Amino acid sequence: MRANTKIIIITIVAIMVINCSTNTPFSTSVPKQEFRRSSQEQAAYMIDTLLNQAPTDMGWWGVKIQYARSGEVIYERNSAKLFMPASNMKMYTTAAALCLLNPQYRYETDFVTNGSIDEEGILNGDLMIKGSGDPSWSWRFYDGNYDSVMVRFVDSLKTRGISGINGNIIGDDNVFDDVALGYGWAWDDEAYYYAAQLSGLSYSENYIDYILTPDSVNLGSPVIIEPHPRTTYMNLRNDLITVSSDSSTDWDYGRERETNNGWFEGEYRIQSGEVEETISINNPTLYTVHVLKERLEEAGINVSGVPKDVDDLEDTLNYAATQKLFTYYSHPMSDIISKVNRPSQNFIAETLQKTLGAEFGKAGSSKQGRKVQMALYDSLGMDTKNLQLRDGSGLSRHNLVSPNTSTSLLQMMWDHPYRSYYIESFPLSGVTGTIRKRTLGSSAEGNVRAKTGYIGYVRSLSGYTWTQSGEPLIFSIMVNHYTIPTWQVNNIQDRIVTVLSDME
Repeated sequence: MRANTKIIIITIVAIMVINCSTNTPFSTSVPKQEFRRSSQEQAAYMIDTLLNQAPTDMGWWGVKIQYARSGEVIYERNSAKLFMPASNMKMYTTAAALCLLNPQYRYETDFVTNGSIDEEGILNGDLMIKGSGDPSWSWRFYDGNYDSVMVRFVDSLKTRGISGINGNIIGDDNVFDDVALGYGWAWDDEAYYYAAQLSGLSYSENYIDYILTPDSVNLGSPVIIEPHPRTTYMNLRNDLITVSSDSSTDWDYGRERETNNGWFEGEYRIQSGEVEETISINNPTLYTVHVLKERLEEAGINVSGVPKDVDDLEDTLNYAATQKLFTYYSHPMSDIISKVNRPSQNFIAETLQKTLGAEFGKAGSSKQGRKVQMALYDSLGMDTKNLQLRDGSGLSRHNLVSPNTSTSLLQMMWDHPYRSYYIESFPLSGVTGTIRKRTLGSSAEGNVRAKTGYIGYVRSLSGYTWTQSGEPLIFSIMVNHYTIPTWQVNNIQDRIVTVLSDME
């Protein structure tokens, strides 16, 4: 009886299954649903997946991405948190300089004298340079030629008929304060180019490039060291010895603090070939007039006096009692900010911040420059509640910004009449500047204008990119406290901007 009942139940269930799976005039088919994300949703999903799998458990990621035209947010993570920005700080400094000084602004440096030129062309008196803070007296602005700007000065003096100077060459840097380093900079960075001293009168970005060439003929002899620019300003000790290719080597270089006593020492393997290293100088003002004296004498213009810093004079300079010999004009600001953002140049960024203080604040100081910057950002409606400025370049670890603030800055500049100057000052992915070797072979190559940022355990990438349909996007990607190799962080940032460039 039980067996028959079991058979009947199985039969009924089978009939029901067949009826349910067979289309009949009385059955209703359920259409298959397609769950498709929009391009924006897909991008957000892919970025979230990348970050969730990122090997930086001990670090912090901050991201914000939005449309430039509408401001609509595509993705954000920790966007209100504060991060050290590193060189992303240069975006803030160059934006303020561009907006307040304008793209055509040029520094004007006066060359004056308290003497007169006699019939034989001798300038009987001092040659004085009234510094304007111009940061462009550098090879970077003259096709890699270290001497170009000094040659222009020499030629201008020759044009005035000067064949000799019976006096001193005096450099006046008082347009800026005498604080030579940025707020919170590390003492052990001072000898390196990226922490070069600041001054109202500067030359060659206040460092010397040294080309090291091993002595291929005489092993055991000192390496050949050639300074650029050519100058005797640095007292250089060369204890760097050429050794064979199979030798173990260890070498270093630096400069004693508050002096111009530099050194190279150790063993340099012959197979290393030619290498370039830089050492910053002490007292940029004296450096500038020292090199000018060298170039004048090379051109046959004898200088009887010595190079002097205005701060070493007993009396203050009385410009009312001087006559102008000529005025030198810098490259335009549009060019200067490109030389900041593309190679990520610290010295020029810091100079721009002090210039803002000199032009619009109470003094040519970084502190006054920062006040001017904050006033500008507030006036243009930028979100500044999560913004702490401490220098102009980002070398200080005391700077704090959020992705919200950086995208707000980038949005402000997108809507500004000087947009094109600003965006074009940024490196172009796969092509120029600090991202010339990034995103190669992807849709992001040649499509991203972005500013990098790097100091120890900090990596940032912020800027603009465009979708496949040409829609402009704004992004800020910041990472702090990571301990994995930086190239891995770069790779994740590059994959994010590639996702954005792939959007329809």
